[in-house]
Amino acid sequence: MTHPPPPSINRRLGLPGLALAALSFGWLGSASGLPLESGLLVAVAALAGGTACRFMRRSATREISWVPFVAGLGLLSLLTPLTFLAELMAGLGGIAILLSLADDPDRPPGGLARSVPTIALPAAAVGIAWSGGILLPPGAAPIGVAAASLALALTAVAFLTGRPDLFDREEAPTS
Repeated sequence: MTHPPPPSINRRLGLPGLALAALSFGWLGSASGLPLESGLLVAVAALAGGTACRFMRRSATREISWVPFVAGLGLLSLLTPLTFLAELMAGLGGIAILLSLADDPDRPPGGLARSVPTIALPAAAVGIAWSGGILLPPGAAPIGVAAASLALALTAVAFLTGRPDLFDREEAPTS
């Protein structure tokens, strides 16, 4: 019986998503209310912790690799003054985490391509929020339009989460 080759370093790390997460976390760390070194230390610790979990031998540890990413993003988002660019970077960080985790080394190659429909919905919700913040004039009616759009996107996410067979199809392993 031959064993499959170990996953490449790109699949282990989820490099495209990790690069976007590093950009987002770094900006949030430098713009946070913390001193520059402390903010960047939180960003590096979150990225390093999530990445280290992906390299662990136990699959249970790899399954929780999202925890350091989300904890770091949440902390940095809370400590960063609220501006349009901060919201943009926090949303980008969330999408980047999803992209990084999509290429799971325990599953067959091509996880990033298979996850596009899954990631597209949160990305659309973030895009709706950004465009609503930029394009809609201030007032109650535009906020209602943006809220309804976000509610529609979240409803779609909830539906697809309940029906993973619609968007997450894996090919049978070839022997």
